[in-house]
Amino acid sequence: MKKILLAAILYLVAYGGHLFAQEISVSGTVISSSDNQPIPGANIQIKGTNIGTVTDIDGQFSIRVPNGNSVLIFTYIGYISQEILVGNQNTIDVILNEDLKQLSEVIIVGYGEQDRKTLTSAISSVSAKEIENLPMPSPDQMMQGRAPGVLVSANSGTPGGGMFVRVRGSTSINADNDPLYVVDGIPIVSGNLSAVGLGGGTANAMADINPADIESMEILKDASATAIYGARAANGVVLITTKRGKSQKAKVSIGAYHGVQSAWRTPDLVDGPTLEMLSNEAAVNNGGQPIFPNPSQAVNTNYSDFVFRDAPITNFDVSVTGGNDQIRYLASASDFNQDGIVAPSSFARRTGRLNLDAFVSDKLKIGTSILYSRNIRNRVNNDDNIAGALGGTHFFPSNLPPFQPDGSYTKFSIFENPLAVINENDITMVTNRVLATVYGEYEFFPGLTLRSNFSVDYNNIKEDTYINTLLNAGAAVNGQASSIVSVNDNWIQENVLNYQTNFDGGHNLSILLGTTLQQSTFERTTATGQQFPSNDFKRIASAAVQTSSSDGSIWGIASVFSRVNYSLQNKYLLTLNLRRDGSSRFGAANRWGTFPSAAVGWRISEEDFFNKGKFVSDLKIRSSYGVTGNQNGINDFQARGLWAGGANYAITPGTEPAQLANPDLRWERTAQFNIGVDVAMFNERVMMTFDYYNKQTSDLLLAVPIPRSSGFQSIFQNFGEMENKGFEFMIAGSPIITKDFTWDINFNIAQNRNNIKTLAQAIPVYNRDIIRMEEGIPMYSFWMHRQLGVDTETGDPIWDTKDPNRPFDPNIDRFIVGDAWPDFFGGLTNTFRYKNFDAMIFFQYSYGNDQLFWNKFFQEHGGTRNTNFLASQLDRWQQPGDVTMVPRMTNANYAANLRPSRFVEDGSYVRLKNISIGYTLPASLASKLGMTSARVYLSGQNVLTFTNYSGLDPEVNSTASTATTQGVDFYAMPQPRVFMGGFNITF
Repeated sequence: MKKILLAAILYLVAYGGHLFAQEISVSGTVISSSDNQPIPGANIQIKGTNIGTVTDIDGQFSIRVPNGNSVLIFTYIGYISQEILVGNQNTIDVILNEDLKQLSEVIIVGYGEQDRKTLTSAISSVSAKEIENLPMPSPDQMMQGRAPGVLVSANSGTPGGGMFVRVRGSTSINADNDPLYVVDGIPIVSGNLSAVGLGGGTANAMADINPADIESMEILKDASATAIYGARAANGVVLITTKRGKSQKAKVSIGAYHGVQSAWRTPDLVDGPTLEMLSNEAAVNNGGQPIFPNPSQAVNTNYSDFVFRDAPITNFDVSVTGGNDQIRYLASASDFNQDGIVAPSSFARRTGRLNLDAFVSDKLKIGTSILYSRNIRNRVNNDDNIAGALGGTHFFPSNLPPFQPDGSYTKFSIFENPLAVINENDITMVTNRVLATVYGEYEFFPGLTLRSNFSVDYNNIKEDTYINTLLNAGAAVNGQASSIVSVNDNWIQENVLNYQTNFDGGHNLSILLGTTLQQSTFERTTATGQQFPSNDFKRIASAAVQTSSSDGSIWGIASVFSRVNYSLQNKYLLTLNLRRDGSSRFGAANRWGTFPSAAVGWRISEEDFFNKGKFVSDLKIRSSYGVTGNQNGINDFQARGLWAGGANYAITPGTEPAQLANPDLRWERTAQFNIGVDVAMFNERVMMTFDYYNKQTSDLLLAVPIPRSSGFQSIFQNFGEMENKGFEFMIAGSPIITKDFTWDINFNIAQNRNNIKTLAQAIPVYNRDIIRMEEGIPMYSFWMHRQLGVDTETGDPIWDTKDPNRPFDPNIDRFIVGDAWPDFFGGLTNTFRYKNFDAMIFFQYSYGNDQLFWNKFFQEHGGTRNTNFLASQLDRWQQPGDVTMVPRMTNANYAANLRPSRFVEDGSYVRLKNISIGYTLPASLASKLGMTSARVYLSGQNVLTFTNYSGLDPEVNSTASTATTQGVDFYAMPQPRVFMGGFNITF
């Protein structure tokens, strides 16, 4: 025995050093492909053994392997595992790709979260990784083309301007149709709070939020998802969840980008000589003499060169996250600056955020979310305003110089010199906003929790305007100024009791009960002044004529709500919602509304008879029906009879009736049916979702005409019905996943058909009644005189008539010639990653929407006005036999008061919305530079647009301040094309 032991010792001595020399020490960093951040707690195991390790807080690891033939397996929950042969490597940096199967497990729903596989609702999600490093000033832009069934378009390219957002169509004629936005549980103010009329432009309240703070967005679409929000959910609900701290050592993240914006298309106007030539032709065709003796020698001024500019856009973000088992925190700050491509417009935002979660004990958790945002807008008249810079660019004749010999601005008729507009404009809007929540959550026993929170959404807006004497409006009153301070103060208190339990036999049950109290107050003070000593004095205190006024309003809502989720063996699913809302806006008899919903689901793939395979790995059918409400579109006291002061005579104060009472006024109600199917294929590398819905809205809140003998023109009543129905389809997958290369793709398409089913009488809308609402047609329908062509012999327009046996009558012969709703809309995203390089290409499209190019009405006028022409005027009829849609030149007023249908154009487009390419430094190199991770990138926005639309932008809507209009392009600032570069680093 002793000899054997001695031999073994000698063997180890002789060969042990050789054996240990074969071991290799391997170290490196494991990084997430989604955000280039290190992954703490990732598992590294030597294949075929139980030997392994995990990454530390910085995602770093170190392990000894027997030899170069060893294979390391890298795994982490939510990511696709990788196997790497060690070979002769001592450093191995690994980028783990997200696992589509695992990432789709849990999503945010109203007042909680839920496993997607057992979800019975129609919900779309947009994650932060999808829009990181893209120049998006506001969160609502994140949804454009990425969320099926959510129609999003920019009203204009004005910095900080409003967005058009519709979730499954429009449900109301009189009211705002925007969805309800809920940020970290707070229903927030999201509409236009500006009190200064600058045409159709709006100021986007959602731009107060820094998109870099957002973790995810969920868009609740069907009644099963939205009914928990009851009376405010008829237009859908957008849940925004911001980033929070994690249990890790402090991590500092810094991101910045800088870019240049430019106009991808500018107005195509005629030059000075051509303007004079066309004007002469119009005069001669009307039997007169040429107006200009020598057009070829005319002055030529391209005002677009003065108005449009290359404008910078910059952003800087910094955040600190960390925590432990007792407290977790996130603090962030941002500085965003965007100049408009039309001077002097700009938008600047400064934000600061603090999110805290403290675990006081095993049962009690408390926390807070606080956002402070300060925005400064320099604004300019544009968008549905002929007095703006773009209006002046179109109207001001190109044969006039911008300045007179003495240096003063050239004047022309009632129109503003566009250079005077951009140089002398003085309109600012400063917003200070606080969004704050404090909460406490107590677990009585496993499965039963109570959460209470109190939230505030406070807006303070100051708008100052000075119109100096170099502008027409200011010259008439020797200078004019206004100062408006608006304060909107909202508070909300909610309590939510949640119980979850499991029973033998595969029974899963959760019950939620909650209450809400909310109050909103609004105060506005306005001061105006005229007759200033000079343009150096801009404060109202210097005005000879001063006026002031104030107004305010208040409303409140009280609610109780409940939800029950039940599943049997994760196969048979049931969701029930019920909410009761009471609003101060309605009379006592109809103050309370009840909004129920029910949904069922069947996971067919869990049945024994279903043969799961690689082709179909998960299959679920779901359906829902429910009712939601709407109280927007009326004032806070619409059900009451009101009297107004100010009816004074001589020095005697007086009052007068201002509004008739209607105690029977009640909620608008939207009933929605939805049926959908969710499919996962090829081991869940491909996911598909399809939904069909039908929304029926009744009891529309409308101003219904009444006999004038009452002393009033109308009274608000519940009258009218509207329908929206359509489908949504989405497919996402990862066609290629290898060690060095991945390709992810996401495509979605949706359709919504809107129809006004019942209406008391037709409602003409907008300038010259060019939009009309009546039974049997969609909202946003264009009501025009249908031009069939141009008479080839005379050059006069040919108009359609409703009766072919009589002459054209402009008072009768008007037709619906199109509408602004697209037939289909959606987006296509392709994301690629090769080793440390990544690229993203995103196309957004809209097909079948009509756009009214209303600029043409004024600039393709044929000589009836003495303003400038669009270049399309050159397509005019000139001699017998010419075939064209543009009539002959004439200054006869034969069509000045008509609404020719040729100005309604196909607004379909495909836009290369975003493209980016980035490079992530190897973790070893980043570590040597003192960083945990680092990425640099180049990106572009609105890079290419494919469209037949002849205007500046097929997406804009210059009448955004009017809820009943869409698809009107009237001197709207186009969206800019943006190219930029940036970086993200983490310490």
